[in-house]
Amino acid sequence: MLSIKPVVIMGASGICKTKLSINISKVIGGEVINADKMQMYAGLDIATNKIRPYDQGGIPHHLIRVISSIADDVSVPSFRSIATTIAESIARRGRVLVLVGGSNSLMHGFLADHLDPSLANPFSIAKYKPNLRFKSCLLWVHTHELVLNEYLCHRIDDMVASGLVEELKEYFDTTLAHKIGNHTGLAKAIGVRELRKYFV
Repeated sequence: MLSIKPVVIMGASGICKTKLSINISKVIGGEVINADKMQMYAGLDIATNKIRPYDQGGIPHHLIRVISSIADDVSVPSFRSIATTIAESIARRGRVLVLVGGSNSLMHGFLADHLDPSLANPFSIAKYKPNLRFKSCLLWVHTHELVLNEYLCHRIDDMVASGLVEELKEYFDTTLAHKIGNHTGLAKAIGVRELRKYFV
């Protein structure tokens, strides 16, 4: 049986989980599985803050830009199945899985020993039993709220300077209105809801 012992990196948006995952992967021989729903969709690379290939530091990244931009939400069972297949492939190559999120529901869905689809909230205190199917090293990245807020403000400025508004305009021009209006899938990305009224 394959031994899968993932390093799991979690934390607030904009707290540099991606950079940490690359640095760790370089040291331990890791490969990154993305567990951020928005980054799985093709399109809106700036709005979803996808890592660019030349910023990956030679580290293989999985489950980025793998779903059509007009697809609906990613289901937890689907992610669990696909990510497990990738994790097994990583283990067979003698590499270490570094799981980076992202979406707590996907992280839980991948790590939980038993996936109960009846739980609307998988982290319900009353029902959640933290039985993991892998021995995992969990890293929760944290910083002071004021520091994080300042960083996020700079990050948004950088996104706008990199072409966020132009990217969103192209998205609105080429995406069916009902897909945007349903607020599913990529329509949940940063800026879509906020700027829709200016473009549609």
